[in-house]
Amino acid sequence: MTERISTLPDVPPELIARLERTLGNLRMLPAAASQALQIANDPDCDFLRLAGVIQRDLKLTTHVLRTANSALFAPRAPVASLHHAISSMGLRRCREVILTAGLDSVSRKISPRLCERRETLWRHGFLTSIFAVKISHLLRLGFQGEEFTAGLMHDFGRTLLAVAAPDEIDELDPLDFDEPLQIEIRERERIGVSHAAFGAWYAEINELPAALVHAIRHHHAPASAGEHVRLAALIAAADHVANHVQRGTDEPYNPMLNGALVVLQQDGVTNATGVFSDAIDAYVREAPAVAEELMQE
Repeated sequence: MTERISTLPDVPPELIARLERTLGNLRMLPAAASQALQIANDPDCDFLRLAGVIQRDLKLTTHVLRTANSALFAPRAPVASLHHAISSMGLRRCREVILTAGLDSVSRKISPRLCERRETLWRHGFLTSIFAVKISHLLRLGFQGEEFTAGLMHDFGRTLLAVAAPDEIDELDPLDFDEPLQIEIRERERIGVSHAAFGAWYAEINELPAALVHAIRHHHAPASAGEHVRLAALIAAADHVANHVQRGTDEPYNPMLNGALVVLQQDGVTNATGVFSDAIDAYVREAPAVAEELMQE
């Protein structure tokens, strides 16, 4: 049986109430996206029917087409229709892209004075998802879309905290992409929950897959992710690179400091650090432009 986790007892009820007051409800997906996801969960679904549901939501349509045409998926020719987009990405990746559409609507509930924080966190999510897809392919980990969503959602708890606790968030999280474990300690001391636990709680109450919940919860300690250690370690590795990019340092990235690669090797991924080291410089150069492409309104 697939292991589930429950973080609900760890989230202060007042924080949940504040989040719900701001969002209106705790549902992640808009109606069209929710219906599209239901259809896409059927492996024998009709692509034309799925495309018909997606096209009812202009933002969702734009998001699917933009993602299918992005350098991340590198189509040989422009993808002009939803049917073509679904076919080219595959049903599983399309499901993951639909899931990500819900994140944007939630993140837009952040206070206008925190719009720069929203954009920075959105960029961080895309950078991490791009690195996760690249590293998964490089190391032949076999993921088929879930790594994209896990990368985009791994720090969504930081967005949720900004929505629910806008007055405390600047002191809690300086957005320097440094010392994430210290940030978690501050969060637990000041507000009663870490961003990783809050994000995992939100994913779980929205009935997202257990692997995704665990990757969010354990992206700072992937060895604790149980049967989902490989996805959690992949996201931790990608997050480490994204943090380096967003710190804006002139120093080259040092793959030997990426402890998540050791976790992958312990999980049976042969020479993860060596293979990663040979390719990562090119990924670091390419990823920011791809992230900006995916972030376009």
